[in-house]
Amino acid sequence: MTVSLGIHCGHDSSCAVVIDGRVVAAMQQERKTGRKHDGQECLTDDLPVAEVLALAGLDLAQVDIIVSSFQAAGPGAVGMQRPLVADGFTLFDPYDPRHHTTSHHRAHAACAAFSSGFSRCATLVSDLAGSTTCDGEDFFAPFAQVENQYRQDPAERGVRTEIRSIYRFDKGRLELLERDYGLTHNQPDVHVMSEAALYENVSQFVFRRGNAHGQLMALAGLSDGTAAPVTIDDLVDTSDECPRLRNGWQHLVHDSERGDLTPLANITQRSFEVVLLAQVHRTMKACGLSDLAVAGGVFLNLPTNSLIDQLESVDAFYVPSAPHDAGISIGCAFLGHFARTEQYVPARVTSDFLGPEPDVHDDATADLIRVGGPDQGRSDLINEVAAVLLAGELVFRIAGRAEFGPRALGNRSILGHPVHCQDARAVLNRIKGRQPWRPVAPLTLEEHCPKFFDGPASSPFMNMNYRVRPEHAQALTQVVHADGTARVQTVTDDGGFVACLLQRLADLDGPPVLLNTSLNGPSQPIINDLAVAIDFARRSGVRYVLTDTALYEIPGDGTLSLPPESALIKIGSGGGAAVNVAGTTIPISMSTFVHLCSSFEIRPEDVEAQDYTRLRAAVQTTAAVQHA
Repeated sequence: MTVSLGIHCGHDSSCAVVIDGRVVAAMQQERKTGRKHDGQECLTDDLPVAEVLALAGLDLAQVDIIVSSFQAAGPGAVGMQRPLVADGFTLFDPYDPRHHTTSHHRAHAACAAFSSGFSRCATLVSDLAGSTTCDGEDFFAPFAQVENQYRQDPAERGVRTEIRSIYRFDKGRLELLERDYGLTHNQPDVHVMSEAALYENVSQFVFRRGNAHGQLMALAGLSDGTAAPVTIDDLVDTSDECPRLRNGWQHLVHDSERGDLTPLANITQRSFEVVLLAQVHRTMKACGLSDLAVAGGVFLNLPTNSLIDQLESVDAFYVPSAPHDAGISIGCAFLGHFARTEQYVPARVTSDFLGPEPDVHDDATADLIRVGGPDQGRSDLINEVAAVLLAGELVFRIAGRAEFGPRALGNRSILGHPVHCQDARAVLNRIKGRQPWRPVAPLTLEEHCPKFFDGPASSPFMNMNYRVRPEHAQALTQVVHADGTARVQTVTDDGGFVACLLQRLADLDGPPVLLNTSLNGPSQPIINDLAVAIDFARRSGVRYVLTDTALYEIPGDGTLSLPPESALIKIGSGGGAAVNVAGTTIPISMSTFVHLCSSFEIRPEDVEAQDYTRLRAAVQTTAAVQHA
């Protein structure tokens, strides 16, 4: 048995374990610390090293090789506030001879190619910035050697930072064929060097914060680009075989005249597609192969992935579940295994359930109602869940091993039925704290997908866009974006719970399609603690929580029905809140209580714990409480 441990240090830090050429465990650091997109640029004790080893049933002594990758390290840039190892790091000895370090793009490429199952394939990596080196080449070397190199003075030679790399993958060997580098600039927040930089810059401008690429992608679908302050020709020079992104158009977009930014989002998306598709053509030509695996943050862009999948030059196309930086750890682990054995196991990774089982406390469900009773079998449980969904209810599912990547795939999901759940998209976006125009993804059985959607044969990781078939467009309007697309997750009929539930919906003439969004609130990682999930359900007004073995209903103290004229409010025990209507006290969340107070310009602290205060409630406020 050969065991390889992979570690990514940087944005979305993560760890992964590969045993005999197969990935068996992986976990993002955010799932351990509870901080969204958590990560440091060095080795710290926050890394989930012990957690992924435990998932694999191993300890550190059984690991044959450790491979790490440092996103922000580079020659002449180690020390002071940017060490490679944090003070007090205890998870392992960084100078252990088993510990090696590799470059960012090489690890990205390994994640895609080794996971694809292809014996040979073209591999394209594209992101905002990868490793910085003096020679611009890949590396794989002992940690002590790399650290020593990073301490050196690069002098007048300068350094090079990779932004796009083309590899030929052949039975475990990655050959770098071509690479593009970024340009230093004193205004990196506006200077555009690549398709990744374009998306980063415009999303930051539109949403005034980072990590908003998915929002820009969704916003682009609300417009056809008409009335945009720029055109595609302003952004892209197509005079050469490989289009070049321009600079100098930024003065056409005025911060003081923001107005409707959906046309700008649309033009940005279309320009992004022009450039990235050209890079795919370049990759296929350079490699002389017909299968393609990709990695890097740009391949979280679903519309472009769908266009790549349709190219005549691409026979088979693979996007891993985590093409962004979290997937680096999987690539590191694969590289470590191959370095030790020179053996490649050509098996496609089709499951992302690489994380831990839920954290369950003995008393987590003590005050919940178990639907169906304690002697319920699996078939009965599926029937109960199907009945609840067809009654229009939402269900929080926290069961089985957690998903590793950024998207919930059924185990840490909020599920609903797109036909029977009224205003499902609006309700889910409210729960998630997202803009009302954000789309909600559908999941369905792979065998049923062609009946409802036009698109690839399978999409197990929600990495592709589909189009709903016209005859189902009205029924499935809750899962279709404004541009007519849907981010479908296909589920194989493997006997798993979600597959059996979808089949039961088909038997009941459901149809067999479910809404699926991740089980987390605003700025929160996907939840892995059952007690936290139940608390989230209470605060969201969701009545049902589903575990591996039971469906639970959260009991209420009465039916909340507020008259349009008035409501009685008090602060409840334990920091909660309650509404008293006609003598009935109904628990609501503190966020709803604060919302009511703000509606009437009353501060929550002005309401005494034991006093009732009569407030005149508008219809809009009444509706907010009813949906809380």
